Amino acid sequence: MSLGIEHRISGKSIIIDSGWQPLCDTLSDQNQIDGHDTVLEITNRRLSAIREARDVLEAERKRIEQIEIVRTERRISAETEARQQNLGVEETEKIGDEAAAEIEDPGPPNPDELMTSKILIDDDEVEQSLWLIRKISKHHWKDAVPTRIGARMGRPEKAQRREMKQYTHALYPIGNNGGPQRLLGQIGKGALSVDVSIRRCIECGRDTHEITCRHDHGDGDGPCNGRTEIRRRKESTRRLGEKRHVQFTTILESARQNLGLNSLPRPIKATRELESRLQTPEPLEKGILRALHDVSVNKDGTSRFDMIDVPITHFRPSEIGTPWRTLLNLGYAKDMDGEPLSSDEQILEIFPQDIILSTNAEDHLSRTCRFVDDELTKMYDMQPFYKYERKQDLVGHLAIGLAPHTSGGVLCRIIGWSDASAGYAHPLFHAAKRRNCDGDEDCIMLLLEGLLNFSRDILPSNRGGQMDAPLVLTTQLLPSQIDKEALNVDCSWMYPPEFYEATMSQMHPSEVKHVVDMVDNRVGTVGDVRGYGWTHDSAGLSSGPSNSQYKILDTMREKMDAQLALASQLRAVSVERVAKQVIESHFLRDIRGNLVAFSRQKVRCVKCNTSYRRIPLSGSCIAKVARNDQTRVLDSSSDDDRANVCGGNLTLTVFPKSVRKYIQVTNDVMDMYGIDLYTRQRVEWMQSSVDSLFDNDKVTVMTLSDFI
Repeated sequence: MSLGIEHRISGKSIIIDSGWQPLCDTLSDQNQIDGHDTVLEITNRRLSAIREARDVLEAERKRIEQIEIVRTERRISAETEARQQNLGVEETEKIGDEAAAEIEDPGPPNPDELMTSKILIDDDEVEQSLWLIRKISKHHWKDAVPTRIGARMGRPEKAQRREMKQYTHALYPIGNNGGPQRLLGQIGKGALSVDVSIRRCIECGRDTHEITCRHDHGDGDGPCNGRTEIRRRKESTRRLGEKRHVQFTTILESARQNLGLNSLPRPIKATRELESRLQTPEPLEKGILRALHDVSVNKDGTSRFDMIDVPITHFRPSEIGTPWRTLLNLGYAKDMDGEPLSSDEQILEIFPQDIILSTNAEDHLSRTCRFVDDELTKMYDMQPFYKYERKQDLVGHLAIGLAPHTSGGVLCRIIGWSDASAGYAHPLFHAAKRRNCDGDEDCIMLLLEGLLNFSRDILPSNRGGQMDAPLVLTTQLLPSQIDKEALNVDCSWMYPPEFYEATMSQMHPSEVKHVVDMVDNRVGTVGDVRGYGWTHDSAGLSSGPSNSQYKILDTMREKMDAQLALASQLRAVSVERVAKQVIESHFLRDIRGNLVAFSRQKVRCVKCNTSYRRIPLSGSCIAKVARNDQTRVLDSSSDDDRANVCGGNLTLTVFPKSVRKYIQVTNDVMDMYGIDLYTRQRVEWMQSSVDSLFDNDKVTVMTLSDFI
């Protein structure tokens, strides 16, 4: 193991399948060294010296422990006397420290022997059996694993479609109508009162709130369909919309007829209000088509798919499911060795703006393709573009990569698929999105879908509304303009001996940068984007588990048990420390946060979805609703005779079970792994806070065993 030879363990035997020949040739079958001592004699002397060294260290430990006991007794005696004299805390501690310091440590009886023992034990822990190999071998041996480190999982893999907090198809305001789920099918007849912008048609001159005028000319030619312009009235406010009565039933029927649908798909979910500055809704036809294909919409009008970022520089056509002839048409003419591409097993260097998608994205992208094609044919009277039938139809199409905290998308091209729950792309592509692949997740959207449906006018006008939106699009990736962190990627085909020797001295990476080929050294040349090297081959991109156990396991207890079971098997990991960190960084924070949320929560009506900061004195919902639609909430100041009081039951939005869910598993972990006293007291204090909130001290819960 220390020599870095691949091996496997079968029972008590270590089996070496390959690499054992040079090991045996190097060690030969010498039984004597320099014609004197045998290997067995040297080993016995070494083991004897180690035992003696441990005895010396144990004696020193007991000697120091005895001195500390005497010092503690002297400190307690001095502090007790000081307290009897009514001295302050600071003075008492000072007197105790001075009394303890009077007990001098004469030091070890043999300092040289103690130091020699420490060095021997340290060397044995590092080298283990390697010292014997070096002694009997004719060659120079190095420890293959001189240092072992422990690591924690940052975040699990992810590859799933992006959805807003409330699943939405149409960015169209319907106010408090449509019930709790904002369903267009539950909106009754009549006008809706919503905040929208006032626009004027340049053809007929009438006012509307939509981009295209739906007013009928009255001459039998159908709707006007003229372009409208915004009428600015409230320039001083953040949003320009005004309260307006909208004949929604008429608009919905008009949209259905424009799309040529016999009936509307169900469900169609809209939004309660528009948060953009102009408050102009997108065409309702888009929302109907999204519902027809089950495509969710984001705040900017686009549909997205999120994936964890994984860097890659080379691939085989067989790994991404794309035939080599298709890749040849995409520009991959030669493999990494300069040979013409003629096989699915040749290794190719990926272009900087090519991406390999997760197969989990197939369903979302297929629905998006069909939605865009329907949008082109039924709304814009154009030919379909994607004509999707199978996932290979998307190979070669363009997309946009976007990081959540930025406002600039990066153009990319789809070249294949992987079963991994991640998105593979060039390190420079990830860096262009301002990401460093340390567990980051970004989204992709089809280019045509973004061009058709993205609009600055529908972005929220509140703080942060311009973020996570493709306001600009980077079409060409330049290494000189991306984050410098990506320029620290090494492009070497092999590491020189100087590099490995520097690792033995634990030198800073900047001190050995000159011996390794880095991207930073290539900026400004053709080699800054092409000609990257690699040192070790790997298995296929889809090899290994598609998802980690953290995502496969259902309950938090199962995930916790699996993590601690793994930590207990790793030599470099302290399972007690892992348990403590999980409790402090996850469980305690979750319990505390849920406790605060429970105390500040609102109550919600299960009938009309109205929420209250404080429970009404009546104990039920007091919102005014329309008589013909009990889910349609009216303005509280309304004096409409057709209004009724809802009277629905009120329910909590944060439940006690969510506050208590981690208490039992936390106690079990503390009992099993012996958490320190400080952490245990923090957990007990938090548990007492939860019990004081939910438990009734006047009620004693007893079981049958209490009477036996």
